[in-house]
Amino acid sequence: MSGRPTAKRWQLLRGRKKSARNLLLLVPAFALMGAISVGVVWLLEHLQSARCPGGTFLVGSGQVATAFQTIPIFMGSIGISFLAVNGIAHSIAPVRNFFDRDARQHAEPGYRASQQGLLTFSLITLALGLAIGAGASLSQYCLADDQVLYQRWPWTGLQQHSWHDIAAIETSCSRSKSAWTGHYFLIMRDGSRFDLMAWPRALVRVYPEIARALKDVDFSFDSRRVRPGCDVPYLAVLTRRP
Repeated sequence: MSGRPTAKRWQLLRGRKKSARNLLLLVPAFALMGAISVGVVWLLEHLQSARCPGGTFLVGSGQVATAFQTIPIFMGSIGISFLAVNGIAHSIAPVRNFFDRDARQHAEPGYRASQQGLLTFSLITLALGLAIGAGASLSQYCLADDQVLYQRWPWTGLQQHSWHDIAAIETSCSRSKSAWTGHYFLIMRDGSRFDLMAWPRALVRVYPEIARALKDVDFSFDSRRVRPGCDVPYLAVLTRRP
């Protein structure tokens, strides 16, 4: 009777130790998720640039479209990343023994069938994420030296505007939870509007070029929605007329 509790306790300790070791696999899995997401977003940005004319100095999408480009791709990369890291870890004997000494069942048909099912599901999820991201990337703008192009929906095509077609610029800054969020809307005379603040650093970098393009343009500037206490490094862009 005295041996049973000891055996159970030993199995429990082994299980906890194995679980703690398996947590180490989260590091390369999340690294792979990040690599896939960054790589796909980089590719989408270059595809957007390819659709813009020469002389374009700023390319992007609004914040909503940008979210639809990044979030589905990241979610779609979760399954395939964990499967890839787990497969690599268990294909190398020393690594497999470190993480799971009882991995004999990995050679059994049932385990292989379940892994194949998970792989199929993960590939479908990733494909859906890529399709959503690619579709959302078609909602974009191009700011060029002599024109502004904007496509609101994936099926409408790029609409060409002159810088003189800009009727107003509206900016805002509000606090959500613990972070401040800024917006910089260009509003065209036909009523279309789009936000340039999806990537603030990119907007700040080309702000002098935007100011030059708007030099002789008659437009209104409204920064009344920039709340007091707005704590963002690009506050001057939100509060100052170009």
